[in-house]
Amino acid sequence: MYMNSSHRIPQLLFRTTFVIGVLALLAGAVSPALADSAFFAPQTKIRLSVVQWIPSKGQFDRLDGISGEYTVSDSGIISLPFLGALAVANLDNEGLTIEIAKRLQAKMGLTQAPAVTIDVLDYSSIYVVGDVMAPGEYKFRSGLSVLQSLAMSGGPLRAAAQQQSQAIRLAGDLRDIDHSLLRSSAKLARLQAEMADAKEIVFDQPPAADRQYAESIYQEERVIFQARASALDRQSVALTELRNLLTAEIETLQEKLKGSDDNIQSVEEQLTSVKTLVQKGLTISSRQMDLERLLTTYRSDRLDLVTAIMRGRQAINETTRSLEGLSDTRRNELATELQAEKASLDQLKLKRDTTQQLLLEELSSGASVKNYNEELPLTFIVSRREKGEVSQFQASEMTELAPGDVVRVTRVRTADASSEDAAALPVQTGANVSQVSR
Repeated sequence: MYMNSSHRIPQLLFRTTFVIGVLALLAGAVSPALADSAFFAPQTKIRLSVVQWIPSKGQFDRLDGISGEYTVSDSGIISLPFLGALAVANLDNEGLTIEIAKRLQAKMGLTQAPAVTIDVLDYSSIYVVGDVMAPGEYKFRSGLSVLQSLAMSGGPLRAAAQQQSQAIRLAGDLRDIDHSLLRSSAKLARLQAEMADAKEIVFDQPPAADRQYAESIYQEERVIFQARASALDRQSVALTELRNLLTAEIETLQEKLKGSDDNIQSVEEQLTSVKTLVQKGLTISSRQMDLERLLTTYRSDRLDLVTAIMRGRQAINETTRSLEGLSDTRRNELATELQAEKASLDQLKLKRDTTQQLLLEELSSGASVKNYNEELPLTFIVSRREKGEVSQFQASEMTELAPGDVVRVTRVRTADASSEDAAALPVQTGANVSQVSR
């Protein structure tokens, strides 16, 4: 009897220790950031773990059918297997675990509610806008403050850096316009040389700073000039050779036509003699018929030769017209290109003057506002959505942010604007973030 009791005591101690250890493990699995009263913002990614204590087995069973990773939708809803859609916008971590446990107990008919734990895998992003160097979307982490979000966005907007980058951009644009002007003027010189049937192109003297770049552009235009001139010469030579070939072909056909006429005349004379002999009965009529067929063949061949000569003359006329119109077509194309290039050159000159004026104004105004803007204080306005409502409050550098917050950073221009903003919005610090005025 004593031995049985001694065996039961270690078993009870082991089971008790196991249960306490599992409960402690589940309790410690709750994320510290969600253990408070923070609500689940849209796009928050969570991991749900559900286990059930089985007394008969003396162990916990994991409910894999509902356990898993879920993302809160934009409308504040998560869709769970077996339970369906569940609104979480107005629930914190504790409230959501209790709600899921109650629904599972009711759905499954359990005597005890299962143990539910929730871990936050990824929070919804925060947004930093206003007078910062890099406004945009940033990843949230627990304990993130307004000052840290300002650092993530590159710090406050620095007037000197902004003006310097603007001046660099304008200088780059001006350089690009100068290169485009150089290209356009070189192309215009080449088109004018082609229009005048010149042997070479006369370019304007380039600036000393762009002499090497200009020489490369001029060389490209010379290559194009030579290539187009060579193409025109090849077309002219090809058309001339075609016309000469057609002329020679016509001369050959005319010689054949003369031979055909002689054959026709000879057969006609023979046919006249044979007809006389047939009438006198001195020869057979079949000879007359053979001569008539031969005469018909010669006359048909003569018609073919005449048709070929007419087609050859027509081809000569078309070739001559193409040869004479080759120069006219080229001049029309050159005139169109010249007109378009002159318009483009005028637009580039106007754009260059405008960009140069903007650059001068940027450089002249930079010194006057540099020190003034950098000494102005910053104000922070946080927009937060809770329980379906959006509230705004004035924050300090140490104010802790929540997932989905929008931080607007403003550099105060005057003391009046600062006092108006302070009077219009409640002030929030790290100690009273959770008490936002609706």
